[in-house]
Amino acid sequence: QRARRSSHFIGSCNFAAHPGPVAAAIMLGTSIVNVLICVPAALGLLWSAKEWIAVSKVKLDGHPELLAKQDSKAQRNAQDVVAEMKKIAKTIQDGAMSFLFAEYTYMAVYIVLFSIVLIFFTGVPTTIAFVVGAVTSILCGWIGM
Repeated sequence: QRARRSSHFIGSCNFAAHPGPVAAAIMLGTSIVNVLICVPAALGLLWSAKEWIAVSKVKLDGHPELLAKQDSKAQRNAQDVVAEMKKIAKTIQDGAMSFLFAEYTYMAVYIVLFSIVLIFFTGVPTTIAFVVGAVTSILCGWIGM
């Protein structure tokens, strides 16, 4: 009797094959699922835009008033400090872009070769999904840099 009950319970939890009363109770409507997908994505985009605006307002000036408090020569050399900061920032940015270009070249070759393999074993829809996912990943890396 007890074994029969537990196997009945396990069988009723197999939602895909045999939707039972539990599965029917937890399934959501299409509109609710769409809201649960789209709202967090939209909120993430809005938050990213807010942060981008906040970061773009930061002025790269070396804070000459703080430098003057720390060192008497700093006020005079503030322009030199800012110039050096900008030079270092440019070097870092150039290095990051060079890295991304090299990485994306390798990724492009991989995407093409693996897409050829995928198309034979899984079909066109899976291959398209793979390529879209790979391009999305590349875009995220580019935006993040």
